[in-house]
Amino acid sequence: MNEIYGYVQPEGTNQIYACGYAWDNPLLEKTRTASMFQMDDEGDITVLYAFGDSVSGTQHDVCRAVTFDPSNQEVLFALEATSPSLRPSYNDYAAYSAANADVTIIRMKSGGTLVGAYNINFYDAAISIGIGANSLFTKDGEYIFGTQSWGFYTKFQN
Repeated sequence: MNEIYGYVQPEGTNQIYACGYAWDNPLLEKTRTASMFQMDDEGDITVLYAFGDSVSGTQHDVCRAVTFDPSNQEVLFALEATSPSLRPSYNDYAAYSAANADVTIIRMKSGGTLVGAYNINFYDAAISIGIGANSLFTKDGEYIFGTQSWGFYTKFQN
């Protein structure tokens, strides 16, 4: 992992969860995968995941935020996703939006079991979504996260 953007230690546990990214080749810094890990408070990494595709050489996936959802006992990770494998229905909108970033939220149980994911995108609107560093929270079972978007064009501009 080359950079960490967010971490959380759920209250009353000895586990720390962190996320960021890893360059596929740190010397070239061309493509990267979103990375996340679980570590105990003695420094032992017990779970490590990397998500994304580096096939085309243009993927720049990154995990920007992590939080703990006490209502479901799950750890949540928010990724800026450009890889097709992290973007459902990608082939339907790739012609318009392939270079843009979507949000993918990954749900994980303590111990590393992945239990689900959500993808948030603007489909064929060619708009990117960026996530603020460590800006993911839960309130009453709802996910709240800070983002910005860019790339919006009206029909007149297109």
